[in-house]
Amino acid sequence: MACPIIIRRHDGVQSYLVLDDNPRELLRHVGFAEPCSVRPWLGSADPEEAREEWAEMLAEDPDNYIVTDADHRDYCLECSSWDHLKMWPER
Repeated sequence: MACPIIIRRHDGVQSYLVLDDNPRELLRHVGFAEPCSVRPWLGSADPEEAREEWAEMLAEDPDNYIVTDADHRDYCLECSSWDHLKMWPER
């Protein structure tokens, strides 16, 4: 079974919260020199709780976040955008 992920749609792009054995945020930054970054996720591993925590952290409506899994088509198409990046800060 694929791990849970949360999709955040913002500024015409998507960021992802991956809740596997190495929970992390795969973030997009519109208009920045480095368009992607990876941060460790220190919040809940429960998908519904993590969705609410992530939305609260960014002062956004949790209904704008989608809880799905790593087999989601959009995630599968985009996840390689973060493959070359190191997590910051490192664990």
